[in-house]
Amino acid sequence: MKKFMLIILAVAVAAAITYTATGRSSEGLIEKADSAQLSADIAKVEVYAKGESDVYTYTEAGAFNVYRCNLRGAGIIVSEVDNILGAAVFYDRELTLSEVLEAYGAKSLSVQKTQDCTIVYAYSQGCGYGVETDGKTVNMQIVLKEGSTVVGCPLIMGSY
Repeated sequence: MKKFMLIILAVAVAAAITYTATGRSSEGLIEKADSAQLSADIAKVEVYAKGESDVYTYTEAGAFNVYRCNLRGAGIIVSEVDNILGAAVFYDRELTLSEVLEAYGAKSLSVQKTQDCTIVYAYSQGCGYGVETDGKTVNMQIVLKEGSTVVGCPLIMGSY
């Protein structure tokens, strides 16, 4: 019985840590976007979550809900909705990689160039948990393309 209770306690603690880390990740991105000099150029924010909001509507994307809103709305969603999976900030102009890295206090870990965009995987202190790729922890995905820029944490889960 004692062993069973310890297992239940361990599972409960692990679940709490995972949830907290998930929320902190998106909150970190939203806070950094809000304090960055680039905030005037934000076209929209998407928050990806399994939970539902009483105030904001979402577009069902299958495995999770996508909330499309402004920066202020994103902060509210992150604070009120359970099971936040991530977020993405969409800028209505093409930023340079150095502008984004400086604004978010991030370090570039790898860069991939495609025909129409540049995809950067980065790490930023304070943006919470990340995903493991090529032996590195990545908690930001940055997409630079003509006329727009998207910054996601830990990854962009929608189209860009």
